[in-house]
Amino acid sequence: MAGLNVLIVDDDEAFRRLLEIRLRDWRSDLKITIVGCLAEASASLDVNIFQLIILDHHLPDGVSSEFEHPGLASATVLAVSSDDAPEVPANAVKSGAQHFLNKRQISDPLLIPLIEALLERKSLEKEVLEAKLHEFKMNSVQRLLTTLRHEINNPLGAVLGGIYLIKSYGNLDEEQKKAVDLIDESGQRIKHVLSELCEAADLKEVEKASEEVFEIPGDKPWEEQT
Repeated sequence: MAGLNVLIVDDDEAFRRLLEIRLRDWRSDLKITIVGCLAEASASLDVNIFQLIILDHHLPDGVSSEFEHPGLASATVLAVSSDDAPEVPANAVKSGAQHFLNKRQISDPLLIPLIEALLERKSLEKEVLEAKLHEFKMNSVQRLLTTLRHEINNPLGAVLGGIYLIKSYGNLDEEQKKAVDLIDESGQRIKHVLSELCEAADLKEVEKASEEVFEIPGDKPWEEQT
């Protein structure tokens, strides 16, 4: 396992000591930062990335359910409190904590398996989010290439068609022939680059008469497009 950065936010020194002992018995590679209020937690989150945050509900400068910081989003947040009020767990989870424990449960055997499960679930959530982001990016690339295919292939076809007609008429001197060949080669290069882009984006290549066109999976066949 890679090292784990842990932030404990609690103003009860005895509880913090017990919690640190339990965590270090679990893993020896922990880097534990301990702070006693929300302002100190915010300062720590400004300069560090934490995988696990254990956050007390009642703190000297506020309640954790009202605490906001971008660093919380990437961490597994375990809210704790000795307050038995029924709204405390609900408020903690609503504000973004993955789970809530009463402080009395810190000594229970369930603590470490619970933390492991919460960390694993957070890791899976990140994988799903990354997969969705990748899919969104690929869909954006495919939409862009659809536009490029249309905006480039149409004028390029006209250019290459014109070059073919010029060559067919003949009567070109050497300089004119070189110029026409250069335009033809450049057009073919553009066509090749577009083909490579479409292949990289997993677009299907089809034939329309003797002209190559491309379609994105899920699009209507080119025969049905106007």
